[in-house]
Amino acid sequence: MSASDLPSAMAALVCRDDGTLVVERVPVPELGRGDALVRISHCGICGTDLHHVAGRIGHGPVVLGHEYSGVVVAVGEDVEGWTPGDRVVGGPGLGCGACPPCLAGTPHLCRVEPVRGGAGNGSWATFRRVDAGQLFRVPDGLDLRTAALAETLAIALRAVRRGGARPGDRALVTGAGSIGMLAVAVLADLGAGVTVSEPSAVRRERALRIGAQEAWEPGATAVPDGPYAVVVECSGRVDVMEQAVGSLARGGTMVLVGIGAGARPAFDARQLTLTETTVTGSVDYSRAEFAEAIALLASGRLPVEELLEPDDVSLDEVAAVVPRLTRGEIAGKVLVAPGAGLR
Repeated sequence: MSASDLPSAMAALVCRDDGTLVVERVPVPELGRGDALVRISHCGICGTDLHHVAGRIGHGPVVLGHEYSGVVVAVGEDVEGWTPGDRVVGGPGLGCGACPPCLAGTPHLCRVEPVRGGAGNGSWATFRRVDAGQLFRVPDGLDLRTAALAETLAIALRAVRRGGARPGDRALVTGAGSIGMLAVAVLADLGAGVTVSEPSAVRRERALRIGAQEAWEPGATAVPDGPYAVVVECSGRVDVMEQAVGSLARGGTMVLVGIGAGARPAFDARQLTLTETTVTGSVDYSRAEFAEAIALLASGRLPVEELLEPDDVSLDEVAAVVPRLTRGEIAGKVLVAPGAGLR
């Protein structure tokens, strides 16, 4: 399909300023120099999307969705290495290329450019325009549905790596949403002994099937007794962060992944000093970690059938699923399939 053969309009799920989700006909994005147009096969629903719908971040109207896979249908001027028909997933933002984080090889920490694509150009739509430099090829043997997990998996990989987890370590994952669940899978694949703290019964049960050895329901104490060499904190709750520090082994590390709005945990500096424990953050992923995530999905080592919900949703079904995800009633990653039938 050439650019001249493209339709002028497409279906997109628009999040309005009040959080209402409405399927609308919108113009197909026009390609600029260096751009590619991707027909979306699948796109995940993530925590950031839920926060946006709830009005905690961002403003509408906007098309959400950034965890996508699809097929290139057209390319702009000066694009090399990509042709229509290529199967792709969207990787990390490119950054400005000039600030200290970019020059240090960490463009996801860029001070200038947004981490992901421009507002309004999301993947809950038939097509998405993207800078071709962000695309990664989907290898033969990896289906596009599974490939849509790559971004969430890359986030989990980076968090586990920043925690320094090693085979045989005891590890705790607090909060078993989509990132937490993938952190469980990565830690189990590494050979760590994984404990999960999660209030949702369906998510605790799923975490055990994915590779956790124990799954606890938070009670008066949100964190099961340690000590743990690594804690991957995905709940965003202040009380969990504060209790989890006390569960660390001497020399252990807690990695903050969940971003609670206005979260201001209080840590005992004396305890951190005397036990040489570390509290650090982890955001997004590098290009190398994204490539590693694709390779791990292609390897077949992860229980993808447990990580993904079996039924995809169409654009007009997303609004009904969002409240269930927010309440923790769904255990796995839900995929939106505006391009049903692509492989």
